[in-house]
Amino acid sequence: MLTIRHVECRPLDQNCSEVEHSDADIVVMPLRGAFVKHIVSGKKLLAEPSQALFFAAGRAYRVSHEVALHDDSLALQFSPAILQQVLANTTAADNFYAIDTNSLLSAPAIAARSLLLWRLKHQLAEPIEVEETSLDLISSAFATASRGKKRSERTGSRRSSQVEAARVALIQNPEQKWTLSELSKKVDCSPYHLTRIFRKEIGIPLHQYQLRMRIAKSLNAILDTNDDLTNIALDAGFYSHSHFTSAFRQTLGISPTEFRRSANSKTRKNLIARHS
Repeated sequence: MLTIRHVECRPLDQNCSEVEHSDADIVVMPLRGAFVKHIVSGKKLLAEPSQALFFAAGRAYRVSHEVALHDDSLALQFSPAILQQVLANTTAADNFYAIDTNSLLSAPAIAARSLLLWRLKHQLAEPIEVEETSLDLISSAFATASRGKKRSERTGSRRSSQVEAARVALIQNPEQKWTLSELSKKVDCSPYHLTRIFRKEIGIPLHQYQLRMRIAKSLNAILDTNDDLTNIALDAGFYSHSHFTSAFRQTLGISPTEFRRSANSKTRKNLIARHS
């Protein structure tokens, strides 16, 4: 029914890889770092920890690391029968195999994805938990795939490059206290124009996108280290422990302490279902 892989990519340079093909339909969810997927048509997709990318079987692509010289991803491969059932219940059913796009994950889905990998690595997840969480993740990703495609079809090349430049700045330095003026100057457009085109293409405002990047960064530290939560908060760009806890709880419904504790819990917290 399901194959899960933890993919670690450590290229030696920023150049494009040779042409690759996936052997099966796979959903890839970056956990940290970033990479660029190059499609034969010339289109580029920036992949980072708030997104899911679709790699259709047999479709050619290349990968480069122009933003960060490494990335870690979770790759979900379902049996064709299961995948068809998932697609049948989403708006992406008619065009999934004909498009190359990505899907913006909700903050709870980002947290659930990181938690799933951690519990797998520590052999705490039961098979039914793994399968159910993976189905929730892929359903959540497919649910927004068509909306992402429609937004990208309406976006001009210059506008798209400006949005991508803003995303790169926020991915590379989510902890920075960006102002709209600084960010718009960096991507060579007006603050008003940037706010409009970013929301239109990505689907959420700039400040919410930055918050997702900060949350994604903090999740890795919460799960993979025993660092003090105050240090994690400051490193991710939050003003204080209380600011971090408030933003985390508002976004995910639980506190950072509860999230760290839930990783070891026998009772799985279905973050996606509670916030969908």
